[in-house]
Amino acid sequence: MNMKKISGIAAGVALAFGLTAPAQAAVELNAGNYKITFNAFDAGTVGYGNTPGLKCNGVVACDAAVPDATKAPNRIGSEDTWGIFSVQSITNLTTGTALFTAGPGNYLTGIFGGLTDALVGVSSDPFLGTTTTSIGSTGGFLNMYYNTVDYNASQGPAARLGLMGYNGITNTGGALALSANFGVSPIAGDNDYTYFSNYNNQTLSGNSQGFLDVVAGDLADEFNTNGQFDLNGNAHDLFLKATFGRTLAAQYGWTVDATGDVQGAVPEPGSLALLGLGFAGLAGLRRRKAAK
Repeated sequence: MNMKKISGIAAGVALAFGLTAPAQAAVELNAGNYKITFNAFDAGTVGYGNTPGLKCNGVVACDAAVPDATKAPNRIGSEDTWGIFSVQSITNLTTGTALFTAGPGNYLTGIFGGLTDALVGVSSDPFLGTTTTSIGSTGGFLNMYYNTVDYNASQGPAARLGLMGYNGITNTGGALALSANFGVSPIAGDNDYTYFSNYNNQTLSGNSQGFLDVVAGDLADEFNTNGQFDLNGNAHDLFLKATFGRTLAAQYGWTVDATGDVQGAVPEPGSLALLGLGFAGLAGLRRRKAAK
């Protein structure tokens, strides 16, 4: 469903499913640059060692370069990074308008994954006495859903439900808000890498980034713009960046916890209805329309 139409049917959805009309009114998704701020918990592969140099080049080689004990918890196949996230806010950077803030009944939560290490190197800092691991990954997806409750990271990686599922996020009946794949962002002419990260081997603190190409979801029309460009001139829809460490992750079995944002541009006005309890009705409305 195109989100531009949601504000016009919000009251009807609430009445049709016996729900109270949402307290938060629809807001205008005006043309401009947008920032989606999120918190996340990541399960990731670590343990490539502290000896400086190239550790591996290629998915098979990288999978063999690290012991099973330090590979991403509950990984699927040769996957090396996956996790869950919760959107904290959506802001129009052009106008300074805050469009969404997470709160009771209004949540945007999701899962990302499928990122596989394909190029890994370790470097050292002789002045600080530390080593850093740098990684180029391939593949990857990110799916975001409307939910009436926030994610529950205390369930840990064990609550994963297959490649693209997580308990309390994907099995609640919430509609798909946005689905995207990590887009290829070449370095030095290599067309394989979609995601780049580095972390301090002693603390696991670090940062990551990648471009996203929108493929589906209620917000697809607004954000599928090809308005973000990598250094090689390739067009993408969104740009994601994050910083991470081990503030809360270890007690729940995650590798790191993260904060970050996704930025994109909307070229034309539209309407974004953050419907609270009405989110549950959107899925039912879809089913009713499909049955006609």
